[in-house]
Amino acid sequence: MYHPRVESFAKAHRHDGARLAPERLSNTVALRLNSAAPASASAPSELPAEIAFLLDFGVPRGVLQQGARLARRHGVFADEALLSEGLVDDEVFYRALAQRLGLPFLTSGFTIEPGSDFRLCARRGYARLAGQGGRPAWVCAPQGEAIGRLIEAARVRKAAPGLAVATRAEFLDAAARATLGAVARAAPYRAERIDAALCARRATQGAVLPVLGVAGLVTLVMPFWPNAALALAAALPLALFFAAAVALRLIACAASLFARDEPEIEIAEDRLPRYTIVAPLHLEARVAPQIARAIDKIDYPRAKLEVIFVVEEGDDATLSALRRCGPRTPHLILIAPRGAPQTKPRALNIAAAYAQGALLAVYDAEDIPEPKQLKRAAALFARAPRNVACLQASLSIDNGAVNRLTALFALEYAGLFEVFNKGLAALDLPIFLGGTSNHFRMEALRAVGFWDAYNVTEDADLGLRLARAGFAVRTFGSQTREEAPQNFGALLSQRARWLKGWMRLAILRRIQLLNNILYE
Repeated sequence: MYHPRVESFAKAHRHDGARLAPERLSNTVALRLNSAAPASASAPSELPAEIAFLLDFGVPRGVLQQGARLARRHGVFADEALLSEGLVDDEVFYRALAQRLGLPFLTSGFTIEPGSDFRLCARRGYARLAGQGGRPAWVCAPQGEAIGRLIEAARVRKAAPGLAVATRAEFLDAAARATLGAVARAAPYRAERIDAALCARRATQGAVLPVLGVAGLVTLVMPFWPNAALALAAALPLALFFAAAVALRLIACAASLFARDEPEIEIAEDRLPRYTIVAPLHLEARVAPQIARAIDKIDYPRAKLEVIFVVEEGDDATLSALRRCGPRTPHLILIAPRGAPQTKPRALNIAAAYAQGALLAVYDAEDIPEPKQLKRAAALFARAPRNVACLQASLSIDNGAVNRLTALFALEYAGLFEVFNKGLAALDLPIFLGGTSNHFRMEALRAVGFWDAYNVTEDADLGLRLARAGFAVRTFGSQTREEAPQNFGALLSQRARWLKGWMRLAILRRIQLLNNILYE
């Protein structure tokens, strides 16, 4: 059974998302709960309405004033700042709100009507309860301006019948469970819905694969034929291919010398967009605490930061490590259900169903990004043209001094991320993404269908699909540290996986070209 979870500080909750299913409140419970502008316009001496009621429930004024100051600084509602920074417990807040409104307070165990949409429920803050023969029929976990409106409505008239209050985490947990099956079923096919011809599963169907196999076999055999003309005919194209690859690298390296580094810029915290961090983990119990600590060190307003971990079902060791050593930053743990294909891009697509940020970053378990990396990326996106879909941060090796193997690995990464990719970006050419420390505009990911779940080199494939759709990828100098393999066996396994993935991607692109020739 698929049981995604949200963990917020010391508490564990569950979360999920799926298809859009609009709902309408009955006239009795019709409440406009959608948030408007943050209450940052309030005078500093006043407490915003969304938190002022807590004074009557024993919360110190100083704590509420601190939350209000953070809200003004970050450009969010005061309740968001108060809860995300851990100044007030989630249950304390919403239990007090229910008492002020004269409404029942629901604890865990309630169920939201199936077919609800996670992001829609999160945005509106209310949903219909499932299987309720009596009262209540609706549950809400309002935020921001909606809290003040509800309190004012309760002051002038009796509380709306049929409505109950739950904590934000429990509300989102129930909304998640309502869409459990749809997310798991849709995740492998998101890219296919945009352009099936570019996807690995569809590209290998039909008569093209045998044709390509025969052509490849003939090409391999021809250089060994006794006929010199045939041998030369086979060897010459291969030589030209490799020469072109070398020439591309030399040109990109030369272009990097003339590429201008983006100036260091900062934008005010109240103008920063909401950011989602996704970290897919598989058999990573040893390093899971490392990424948790790294996330806690990220310098970004917590009310605007969403962290999503994805763990494969059955990977109990990694799940236990995350629960034991997870970040203090409010986060979400999704347990990806068993199913085909069990790949990293499928896990990323599952996470994307829950992502609510305007920007999204992908990290691996061993990554240690610079604390200001998200702020730098957000500032660069704010200045960049809208067609810039992705910013690739530089990966650097932090164990390069261990032995000669790690030293060579560190040199290779420096050449790739500081020179080659930088040159490709300067030439406006497609870039094979690094698989981690990628920062995306969510609108661009939606436009290309996110990741191809059947492609094991999803990073390189996504870079090509973004370029084909007219988007650009740029690099920036922020560093993310990670470990290099320390022995030849680990390096060989890694490189074999990479090379097989790249070869398959190259074959898929040839298949797509032949499909266009044969069937169009």
